[in-house]
Amino acid sequence: MIRASLVLIAILLLSGCGGSSDAEQPLQVAVTNDDGVKAAGIAAMVDRLRQDPHLTVSVFAPETNRSGTGDTITKSGTITVQPAMTASGVTATSVRGTPADSILFALTVALPEPPDLVVSGINDGQNIGELVYGPGLINSGTVGAALWAARNGVPAIAVSQGSGATSVAEAADYVAGLVDRFRSDRSFHDQLLAGNVTGQAIVLNVNFPTCASGGTRGVRVVPLGRSSRLTGYALSSESGDTKTYTPQVETTNLFNSDCTSTLANPATDVEAMNNGFASVTPLSTDVTLAGGLDRFRSLER
Repeated sequence: MIRASLVLIAILLLSGCGGSSDAEQPLQVAVTNDDGVKAAGIAAMVDRLRQDPHLTVSVFAPETNRSGTGDTITKSGTITVQPAMTASGVTATSVRGTPADSILFALTVALPEPPDLVVSGINDGQNIGELVYGPGLINSGTVGAALWAARNGVPAIAVSQGSGATSVAEAADYVAGLVDRFRSDRSFHDQLLAGNVTGQAIVLNVNFPTCASGGTRGVRVVPLGRSSRLTGYALSSESGDTKTYTPQVETTNLFNSDCTSTLANPATDVEAMNNGFASVTPLSTDVTLAGGLDRFRSLER
């Protein structure tokens, strides 16, 4: 019986059960943003992540504020890279380029191995609706950097705080919890690795409201919304066969958060933020119909 027990223990140890596990290995996290390496939001996020002894955190961010550059990358000319520090004094690497340049430099040159996870933010101002994906396609540099990580197979979390905030601690704490869950929960870990395209990963776009009164009412997983909707065209004038029409557009303020609202079930990230909820929106790396290519093979010739 004793011999059998020892054999069982040995098997468990060799298989990783009952001994060290993946969850106990340090998680490599790269942090970036689009507000610049000296921004308060990235300092708060880095400082919060560094409180976790299970993480190794590195920082790669634009030298200056590069908000609104989306997923643009530098394809001609040069980028300049130099040592820097966050506003709280953490060693970082600044990149004279876009947010996407910053994380791509980390993935392809600076780090000996790709990180396990990328965190982009905390951005000053919400990234919801058209601010993420609108008429100019990808608009948010915060999300753009995260998407480039995911396109290279590294899951990413983009995090933003509603405009006018005096503290980003709640957003930082929530994202730190997601990072820890990614480290310790194999199912969640694998879920973020299951991208729309083989070899690519998932981005979680997280936004926290800034409340004039009350507090965040909860966190909801919702799709991207829109702040404007075309409802039709009204005839405004005509001259013979020539007619002039005026577009009829309904708009919603993307920068309003009513944390005293009683709306219970927001349908989109815009509605969530407008009604005091934090939003989480899973994003794929492109607009290809997930799993849909085989349904259209009959079009080939």
